[in-house]
Amino acid sequence: MTSLMQANEARSAKRHKIETIKDSFSASEAWDRLIGYSKTGYDSITEEDKDFVLKSFGVFDRPATPGRFMIRVRVPGGILSVEQARVLADVAKRFGKDYIDITTRMQIELRYVTIEELPEALALLESVGLTSYQTGVDNFRNIIIDPLDGLAMDNIIPCVPIMNEIQAVFLKNEDWITTMPRKFNIGLSGSLTNRCNIFGQDFALALAQKDGVYGFNLFLGGRVGFLAQDANMFVTPSQAKDVFVAVASLFKTYGFRDNRNKNRLKFLIDAVGMDEFRDAIEKQLGFAMHSSGETLCAAEGGDYYGKIALKDGSFALYAAVPSGVFSGSDLADAAEVAAAQDGALRFTIEQNLIITGIRDESAALESPLFVKYPNRPSPYMANLIACAGTEHCPFGVIPNKPDAIEMGEYLAREVPITDAKMRLYWSACIKGCGIHGAGDLGFVGCKTPHNGVTVLGVDIFIGGTLSGEGGEGHLLLKGIVLEHAREYVAELMRQYRDQRIGKESLEKFIARLQVRYSNHAIGFLMRWNRLMRLQNTPDGMFSFNLKKHGGSHREIDEIFEFGTKIIHGITGTNPYDTDEPLAEEKKSYRHKAPELSEYAHILEKMVEPSPLKRSEVFTQIVVELKNLSSDQ
Repeated sequence: MTSLMQANEARSAKRHKIETIKDSFSASEAWDRLIGYSKTGYDSITEEDKDFVLKSFGVFDRPATPGRFMIRVRVPGGILSVEQARVLADVAKRFGKDYIDITTRMQIELRYVTIEELPEALALLESVGLTSYQTGVDNFRNIIIDPLDGLAMDNIIPCVPIMNEIQAVFLKNEDWITTMPRKFNIGLSGSLTNRCNIFGQDFALALAQKDGVYGFNLFLGGRVGFLAQDANMFVTPSQAKDVFVAVASLFKTYGFRDNRNKNRLKFLIDAVGMDEFRDAIEKQLGFAMHSSGETLCAAEGGDYYGKIALKDGSFALYAAVPSGVFSGSDLADAAEVAAAQDGALRFTIEQNLIITGIRDESAALESPLFVKYPNRPSPYMANLIACAGTEHCPFGVIPNKPDAIEMGEYLAREVPITDAKMRLYWSACIKGCGIHGAGDLGFVGCKTPHNGVTVLGVDIFIGGTLSGEGGEGHLLLKGIVLEHAREYVAELMRQYRDQRIGKESLEKFIARLQVRYSNHAIGFLMRWNRLMRLQNTPDGMFSFNLKKHGGSHREIDEIFEFGTKIIHGITGTNPYDTDEPLAEEKKSYRHKAPELSEYAHILEKMVEPSPLKRSEVFTQIVVELKNLSSDQ
């Protein structure tokens, strides 16, 4: 443990002030204080308790709705019984203005609850085995598993029993309530398909096989912007709880407590190295562990629309809930569908709902639930994640949920696509609660200059994946005006619609695209094609079709190729089929395409044969385009 002690000591010169707050209360004292506020009223709550203590029990003061709180309800594995669903629905309708958010951790958030109503609401939840304990700040958050765990055809190891064992270690245990250096996310998947963002967790057990035995490979240190690392450890189901306790104990003892932006498990592992941390796990366990096996949970996740056949001969029905905006009334409808067929409810990381145990599909689909939330939605709406945004979160920069839904609806109208899988993930700020880095396309709220004023915008990311073999998305377009973002994305979707191979997912299409083009080139294509559409040029005359380009991943070459393509589209000839580059007769595009006359000097830079004179960076050309068009 020497390396861990040294790393901890190097970061222990100054403790964050929140550590002092955590030391000042016991869990039972804090809970009593929380319940006591229901008698003394909202104005009696201290700022310290609003900012941190109440959050330990999943109770969040929301500045946008003073006096009304958000309750985050732990739903282990996203699984709700009919009875639990009915009580949750009742609480939402009685105390929460009938509003519910489904979150990316497969749980529920209730809103608008007053401090006076809080004890009764929490007691009703506890009566059916639901709790808000430890769903905020420095705690073990809701454990996520495959939403079809134990049911799916490709589920090899059911993880509910393991989840319950692990949760029993920390839930409502005073030794573990708000005593960690930072929040700790746990994921378990015993399936071949990754349906739960398994590689985005602090502690992840992903289905694996070693020497003919099924078990898990351990992955550690995932967080927003970083996938978990392979710990080179094969874990059997019977070892899972002990390995979790070992990792959690090491993090609790040696994790950093100074800079809260760098206190997650990842930073401790980075400081000592994974090999050292693995050795420390074995010392904590008291025995050696096998090295990792073959990771089997690596397929693309989330492709489970419509009717899903299950092992027991029944099936599940999927309901798309764009951005997770739900209600108590909706949940009550879902509970009735499940009750009529002796089923249950399961939430997904993509904020959708699955009802299991279905044997009479036609009766279920007649429910108001499936009228409102389609069983076979537009691909743009099927896997649409968005975190709370400005209406409900003090950190949000943009509204977010309405923006995500509006873009999905726009794309469905303008670029209709069927039988496709795509993941559009939205975070209202850089904190990344909408897991934008894992999306095929990710969006992060920002503010950006436009026509001399600062307006709402988004940074757009591309190429994220839920697979451990891929990575987080990379920045594609920065500071795009929010109301224009949908038009840029539509240009990429047109390329996807026209060039995908069979039912190729957007993730695979983008991966194939990135082999041939840099992200700068893809971003420039989106900008240029949108500009040409705004200029009402004949469709396809000056826009790019990536299928006709080879791509080189060298910006200087890509600019040259794009410029040549544009001029060839206008004149019908190659600008370099004479001895004089861009001869005067070739500049006739100034007359053939009046719409492009103001961009003429940009095109000439793009096809300038001398690398010393040619604009070498796409962003430089983009700046010039912005200066010439108020629409950018």
